Amino acid sequence: MIRILLVETLLFALLGAIAFRLLFAFIRRMAIAWAISVLLIVVITIFLSASVDPQLLHEWGASPRSVFPAIVLRAVRAAAWLLGSLLAWLAVRKRKALGMEPPPNLPPGDL
Repeated sequence: MIRILLVETLLFALLGAIAFRLLFAFIRRMAIAWAISVLLIVVITIFLSASVDPQLLHEWGASPRSVFPAIVLRAVRAAAWLLGSLLAWLAVRKRKALGMEPPPNLPPGDL
């Protein structure tokens, strides 16, 4: 079960980082990108199932009794998404400090 949880955690961290970076690239406002990222994980958490398929557990060699409660799976997914977003935010901040981000008042189409 821990392996399945680790795979889900890494996947959601990657998705959170990609989503945050794309949001910031299009919106260029940090607070709005954070708000939309948090809203995305809330919506995903609500609509995504928190149960693990018993067949998957059997294939990975886990005991059916070792399943985490649904609230734990949802919390881990949300925390991983936010961690991925945090890492993307740190990368954006570092790029800004190095002068690699275009200025916010640059018109569309100008490089």
